[in-house]
Amino acid sequence: MREDGAVNRGMETGAFQFRRSVPLRMRLHETIKITGTTEGLTCLDIGSPNGALSALLRKQGGRWHSAALTEDAEASLGAAVDENVHRVTDRTLPFKRKSFDLVVIFGGLEGFHADENFIEECHRILKPDGRLIVNVHHDKPVSVARGLRSLLNTIRESPSLDYAGYSESQLFSILKHGFDVHSVRSYSRFFVEFIDCIVTFILDGLPRDLPETARSVRRVYLVASPFYWLASQLDLLLFFTRGHALVASAKRRAWRPRNAPVLVDGRSITEAVLSKAAN
Repeated sequence: MREDGAVNRGMETGAFQFRRSVPLRMRLHETIKITGTTEGLTCLDIGSPNGALSALLRKQGGRWHSAALTEDAEASLGAAVDENVHRVTDRTLPFKRKSFDLVVIFGGLEGFHADENFIEECHRILKPDGRLIVNVHHDKPVSVARGLRSLLNTIRESPSLDYAGYSESQLFSILKHGFDVHSVRSYSRFFVEFIDCIVTFILDGLPRDLPETARSVRRVYLVASPFYWLASQLDLLLFFTRGHALVASAKRRAWRPRNAPVLVDGRSITEAVLSKAAN
């Protein structure tokens, strides 16, 4: 009974967090906008930070599997979905070749040091005409939010804020060997990112594995909810800027490394041309 109660509390907390968190809802909305209906497809989502994301994605139809990257994520998924939850402990995905029509990466790609190898794993388990949807943090060249994260980490180490991201060109470079990138969109602009940084900083300071922690998480999101809403409205004024998150859609093709040719002296052709022009 105690275990069932813990599961129910975890399910309720995860659903409450999703309803109140604008960034989580944005991530689902942008993903569904690209995937469309998945009726009749065999699909996999990887790295969902909240079980509600996976549960709502499954409502689009098809047969879904979910791969968790951490124990907390596995528990959240187990509380939100009934079946097909898998734990990934390294960069090898526990699935056979050509198993899926669609693979959705919700998060965690930045945590893999050899991200190209992980993308190659996704390529391995996708069918020949399969699609890959990738959500990542956007590494913007100039970002006030990045400075805020650094400041908060200086005050107190906050692992959830210490993440690397990708520029659009970097994201393309890890997908180009086995995928044709059809679209890249950005979302979650400054004000939402600002509020989310503060919320994440507060949550990272809460004690773990205590009965009252779930109540504290709910209180944090309850207080943050109107600020998230206000931030989302203010972000409408920043429509001309790039967001702090990227979502890319790519179509699988034969794996063929597309490395830039290198001259005998180790320079790329571009470097050689620029050097000659300078002389």
